[in-house]
Amino acid sequence: MTISLLISGISGKLGKVITEEIENTDKISLTAGQASLDNKYLGKPLSSFLKTNCNANLVSDFNDIQDALDVVIDVSSIDNFENVTNFCLKNNLPLILASTGHSEDQLLLLERYSLDLPILIAPNLSLGINLLKKSLLPLKGSKSINKIQITETHHKEKKDAPSGTAIDLAKFIDDYLDLDIRTEIASIRDDSSVGVHEIKICLDNDELVLTHNAFDRRIFAKGAIKAIEWVSSQKSGLYSMQEISF
Repeated sequence: MTISLLISGISGKLGKVITEEIENTDKISLTAGQASLDNKYLGKPLSSFLKTNCNANLVSDFNDIQDALDVVIDVSSIDNFENVTNFCLKNNLPLILASTGHSEDQLLLLERYSLDLPILIAPNLSLGINLLKKSLLPLKGSKSINKIQITETHHKEKKDAPSGTAIDLAKFIDDYLDLDIRTEIASIRDDSSVGVHEIKICLDNDELVLTHNAFDRRIFAKGAIKAIEWVSSQKSGLYSMQEISF
């Protein structure tokens, strides 16, 4: 069965590459697209400004979406949090939350909402970041580490700092590795970086540096395809990308 998909934030950088990647699979069908109220393409067919065969008009108000859906992926911004979660709750739709910068209160709300819906929190959709997390697991319980610092670098148009991925990595390290230190985060903004995350692990007389460098946003689109297929068959609960086999 083909998965019917809504992309919230479809006209942004990530929304565009996910839209293009969907054209390479017969398992997912783009059914609707949503964007902010000031978007210049509102009311126009998606196929008129995106590389897609979907002719549905771009909407801002979720209530204007009448098509049957199977999954929603949100790649917009935290400003859209209430709208997209309410829409998914109202229509009992699995949600992939790939936007970043959410508050602690919003994350607590997701825990409550996940009692009724499958919700996949995915601040980074790439295979590489998930492999990076797995490579950190042997450090669990180490008494030799004096300091861990994450340095994230992104293009200057990125609104949130530190990045959602850096926050997620720090939380993973602090919550699961059982170390006696807290992870530090530094942020850099430049003209062109898609996303670089460097983890520096400091010992007494040496250090280990692990780096994930995203060269092309298509790595996130490919991860999104995996996530969409996976979450469509899950029961209610709160999930992360680590639970998906790549």
